[in-house]
Amino acid sequence: MPITYRHDLRPPAEEIVKLYDASPLFRPTRDVERIRRMYDGSNVVLTAWDDHRLVGILRGWTDFAYDGYVCDLAVHPDYQKQGIGRELLRRVTDHYGTQVQWVLRASKIAVDYYKHIGWEPIENGWCWRREG
Repeated sequence: MPITYRHDLRPPAEEIVKLYDASPLFRPTRDVERIRRMYDGSNVVLTAWDDHRLVGILRGWTDFAYDGYVCDLAVHPDYQKQGIGRELLRRVTDHYGTQVQWVLRASKIAVDYYKHIGWEPIENGWCWRREG
């Protein structure tokens, strides 16, 4: 069965936690309410499904005119290396138009992945660290 991509469905936080833990995407998965708030505050959520199973997710923010930020990209290990992450990124950049510049911060385990699929590194970034 082919993978189905959706931009109109936000999975329950418990399903997102399962995917994050499996992928592994290091997020505060022991705090399901915090995961729920992360998604409630995001205006970009794209998902990938194998029938009714959540196998990939992209979460981000955009102003729809100039800037966008990809916060999370996770693909279940059983589905990695099948182009799902690449397709989620392609869909976010295509769906929101060419006037939006998208940036992201790669997890340590995915640093080389983004270059491999055509994203360019940036050097002019700054960070204010969260406490938890």
